[in-house]
Parts: sequence; C-alpha cells; structure tokens
Amino acid sequence: MTRRIAPAGAVLGSLLLCGCSAVGTPEPACRPLEVAEFPLLGGIRGTWMDDERFVLADLHQSRLLVYSTSEGLVRIVNGWETEDLALNFVSPMDVEPWGRGYVLADSDVSRPDRLLELGRDLRPRQLLWEGDIQRVADGWSGKEVFSVDELVALRSRLYVRGGRRTGPQDANREYAEFGSEPVAGQRSGALRETSAWPGYPGELDAGGMAFSHLAEVGASDHSVFALRYSPAVFLQELVGEGRSLKAFPELPTPLPTLPQASQDRMAEFYAALEASSYPAGLYGDEDSLYVLMRDATGGEPGWDLHRIDPQRDEVIGRVRLPTKAAHVSLLPGRRYWVLEESSSGLDRSFRPPIRFLLLSSAALRAGEVPSCD
Repeated sequence: MTRRIAPAGAVLGSLLLCGCSAVGTPEPACRPLEVAEFPLLGGIRGTWMDDERFVLADLHQSRLLVYSTSEGLVRIVNGWETEDLALNFVSPMDVEPWGRGYVLADSDVSRPDRLLELGRDLRPRQLLWEGDIQRVADGWSGKEVFSVDELVALRSRLYVRGGRRTGPQDANREYAEFGSEPVAGQRSGALRETSAWPGYPGELDAGGMAFSHLAEVGASDHSVFALRYSPAVFLQELVGEGRSLKAFPELPTPLPTLPQASQDRMAEFYAALEASSYPAGLYGDEDSLYVLMRDATGGEPGWDLHRIDPQRDEVIGRVRLPTKAAHVSLLPGRRYWVLEESSSGLDRSFRPPIRFLLLSSAALRAGEVPSCD
C-alpha cells in the first residue's frame, strides 16, 4: 500500500505541517464557557487547580464547584457530606492552594469563623483555626478577626480579609496574616495570627462595589497587596507597617455614596450602585497588579482592566474588557482569566451569574483587547 505524504504547508485537521514542525491553531483571545450550573451568587472567589480546572466557592449552597475549560461543570463537593461532621462547611467564602491541598474559609453567622485544610480531593482534613467571636447580651464580642471572606496563600503564610470588633455593635475592616509556627498545646499545622493591618479612620468599604480586595504578585519575590479606602482608594502592600503605592488608575467619577443595602432599601441600593463608576476589584498576575474599574459615565457600563507595576509604582496599561454586564468579577490564571458576568440586582437582588468567559492570559499581558465576536 502506498502511503501519501502530505506536502509542506498542508493543513491536516487543526495542525499546519511545515517541514518537521507542527503549529496548533491559536486559541481565541476570548470564548464563552458553557456550564450546566453557576454559583448562586454573582462575584466569584476560588482558585485554579491546574491550567484546565478551577474551583469556585458557592457559599449560599454550601458547595465547591469544579469547572473544566473544555467540559464546564465537572464536579460538586457538598459541604454537608464530610465523614467527620465537625469538619462540614456551611458558608464557603474562598478557597486557596495550601501545602499539598487547599485552605477554605468558612464564615457563617451561626458560629465562629473557621479555616479548614482540604486535601487535593477538596475534602476537609482538619481544622486549622477557629475564631473567638460570640454573641453577648448587647451584641458581639471577640478579639480575633471575623467575617473572613477572602484569602491569599503565600508559602507558609495566609493573608485574610475580615473585620475586628471595636465594641458590641461596632467593627472595622482589617487584614491579617496567619502563620503555622509551632505553638505549645496546639496541633500540628494549626494557624495563628501573626500580623494585622487595621482599618483607617473613616475607611470606606461599601458593600457591592469591589468583590476582590487581595492579590498576590511576583514570579520570585512574592508580595501581597490589598485594596484600601482611607477615604481615597489606594493599594497597600501587606508587609511591616504597610507600604502604600502612589500609583492608582484615575477614577471616572468620585466614589459614590451608597444607601445601606438593607432588605427594605435593596432596590434603591442597586439603582445607585449600577449608576455608579468605581474600582470593582484587585487582581494579580505574574509581576503585575490589575485594578478592575467600572465606568458608567457613558450610561451603559464599561469595564477597564488597569495594569500596575508595583516595583516601579506606575500604572502601565489599560484594556477594555469585552462585556457590558451590570456586574463583573475575575479569576486570573496562568492560561486563562475567567470573566464572570452577573445579572442586574434591580431585576434579581441575588444578582446570579449569567455567563463565564475565558480570556487569554497571554493577550491580557500583551495589552491586547480580547474580542468575543
């Protein structure tokens, strides 16, 4: 039988054969990810497990959702199905790589905050830390951070965003660092607070604006930064006394003053929020920080991703993202960024996700505008 040899330059399937080399068809800079189910609440928090899979916290349904970039939703981890009932999680807020597995923040109003160690299978293995918050006659008491809702893991350190009680009815925003140094009487691997960066007097932290406030940067010399309000918006490196960057993208308008997001004023709150421009998140990728900015000055919202070099302390680029959604959040990854679009809170106060887009990380790093057309 004679075997036909394809000539140089012939296209076979998705490969272009040129002599001895084969070049795959370039991945699109943006493509939708079809999924069977989203987290119940818009605004994603989680981590990439590898270049193909990412896991998101579904706090209102006590679950972790694992997605594949090629298959969509591939696994659901139910927080109520742990073999050790004491390790069940009720309200998973965030999950990050930790050791050989992961660490999960479980923050529920019915009990103190907890940090749980998860195995590589995302099943709880042990309790790493439990807060001391407790209800008292006139409110709440406790000296440790509470309402932990964001995590960044850096080697043997864990950085968290939470609050600190200043009185039975009052609390301030706070960022804290946890370490796993051996302590007499504590189990192996237990975490304890080692540093803290308190809120500033009059610090604004309006709910509904930014959904991501913590970011790690650095290919070799890693650092963690936080999005702070005092009352101007700025970025603070969580080290020592806290180095503040001068660089920050120009705000389209002054920060909005929003009504309280109480049940009886929810429509009023979302009407004000969705008419406003504001910083909507802080993210990190390689050696750069990225500030997501919502720009509503043209009526229909636009979403800009501003790139900051923290070493040079300069804003070095901007990309307009391919979305006009009412609400947007991001999950950076080595190969892709996940862009999550949420519905308007005026229509559905839960503002559930409506679409995931996969954006090329290489395109964003190059400052290219990803097109989903």
